[in-house]
Amino acid sequence: TLTDLGRAKLPVRLAAGDECVQRAYCAPGLKKTYGIRLTGIDPKGLGTTPSKRAVQNGQDQMLVTTTTDGTLAQFGLVILADDKRLQNADHIVPVVNRSRAGGARVRNALDQLNTVLTTEDLTSLNEQVDSWRRLPQDVAKNYLRSKRLIPAG
Repeated sequence: TLTDLGRAKLPVRLAAGDECVQRAYCAPGLKKTYGIRLTGIDPKGLGTTPSKRAVQNGQDQMLVTTTTDGTLAQFGLVILADDKRLQNADHIVPVVNRSRAGGARVRNALDQLNTVLTTEDLTSLNEQVDSWRRLPQDVAKNYLRSKRLIPAG
């Protein structure tokens, strides 16, 4: 957990976006909420491949990413639990252009998807696209079929 990391009092160089230095949920929050001893911010961006490689090779000790990052395992990385809930929960919210995709049919389809799609599902879908290099439309179609939201065939 992040609490465990803070208790360890180990020096931590954090790979993150430039904004992490001032964002309350990032560097200031990690220091204040968890007592994590940040020695610096490596501006490699949110969950980027360079940030993951920097942690993998020991240049950095931690990175900021999303809970649905499907590529962490291939770098040998794991997510530390935010046990004091520093980060706000993000929820999947479909956003569409009303003039192109509005109407009851689209709303009903998205409502059905919303009842089955989980964080774990989204992580798996991301992994299939980002790590396994499958086409997004194929991954989506297979998922929708597996959940019986579209007909097989």
